[in-house]
Amino acid sequence: MTSPIPAFDLSAVPMSRDRAAGWKAARDAGPVWQTANRYFLTRREDVEWALRSPELFSSEAAFEMMHSPIPLVPIAFDPPQHTHYRKLLQPFFSPRALTAILPSLQTSIDALIDAIAAKSECEVISELAVPYPSTVFLTLFGLPLEDRERLIRWKDAVIGLSEPDTNFQQADPAPALELFEYLVQHIGSKRANPGDDVLSQLLTGEDALEDNEAIGMSFLFVLAGLDTVTSAIGFALLYLAEHPELRQRLIDDPELVPAFAEEIVRLEPPAYMVPRVTTEDVVVSGCPIPKGSEVAMCLGAANREECEENPNPDGVELELTRRHWGFGGGPHRCVGAHLARMELKLVLTAWHARIPEYRTAPGYVADIRWPRPVFGLDSLPLIWASG
Repeated sequence: MTSPIPAFDLSAVPMSRDRAAGWKAARDAGPVWQTANRYFLTRREDVEWALRSPELFSSEAAFEMMHSPIPLVPIAFDPPQHTHYRKLLQPFFSPRALTAILPSLQTSIDALIDAIAAKSECEVISELAVPYPSTVFLTLFGLPLEDRERLIRWKDAVIGLSEPDTNFQQADPAPALELFEYLVQHIGSKRANPGDDVLSQLLTGEDALEDNEAIGMSFLFVLAGLDTVTSAIGFALLYLAEHPELRQRLIDDPELVPAFAEEIVRLEPPAYMVPRVTTEDVVVSGCPIPKGSEVAMCLGAANREECEENPNPDGVELELTRRHWGFGGGPHRCVGAHLARMELKLVLTAWHARIPEYRTAPGYVADIRWPRPVFGLDSLPLIWASG
């Protein structure tokens, strides 16, 4: 027996200030609801099933609808081709492989936070959360660190094209073209003179990426891997600024930092939805969804659903190991998840070693723009006693 699918306007919920209320409203609307021509899944069980079933819920078909001129490796492919790309990429993003670049990442974060700690205030997003992931990307791909500001400018401009109110007829295509040309230049250079960085290794050897594959992969890392870490850093420091007792626990026992980072990604997944297209007629929680339908899995709603393994879903629990989909799930789970975890741990540990006491600036309200393609704070002013 099938159930009617209700209509629901996600943009009308109070998401900008209260994600707990926003995602509760989404779940209360039903396990499946519809806006325009897209279906939304909100429940843990359904979201997990869809993520684990690429033969029914296709990422490749979803990205084909975006008409990207370059292949966004690996997210724009389904198994078995996706599996091939994952096998190429995974060795470079395993915890063991990332240990090799840990000293460089530590040096970068130390330099950023040393400069911040010399003051008595900081705008976290622009001074820390934006520059650090870009530095990590350039380091990992063996690109010049002096290109960081250009990379940030290109990334912001290209991501801005996905904002809901973008007028494509008036949008400036120059930043996207400049980023494309930049990647083409460096890919050609590394293919001719490879180093020991990730990009060089992916361009050489038996299973070397073609140029268009390498460009698409690099584009994806810039567009999907930088702002997501920026958002996580911002939300983490905001939460700790507002919860000093929890902050002190992390300072007293740094071994708890990874558990806290995991909880922040669960509560505030930057990529809070993932798109798919159905490859055949499916029924989800009694609701029929036709073949060829656009489907969005609401990761933020699923992460905050209360159940036996997920008590107190809107709070931080450091002693619990609970499943979540803040990094996606199934075969398309974020290939850079271990790197993101490492970055968060480095940032929080280095920050607290130098700035253990801090709070938000007077009058600050932690609103986010909504709707938008990636959850994140536009600003986070923190203050502390200097000296």
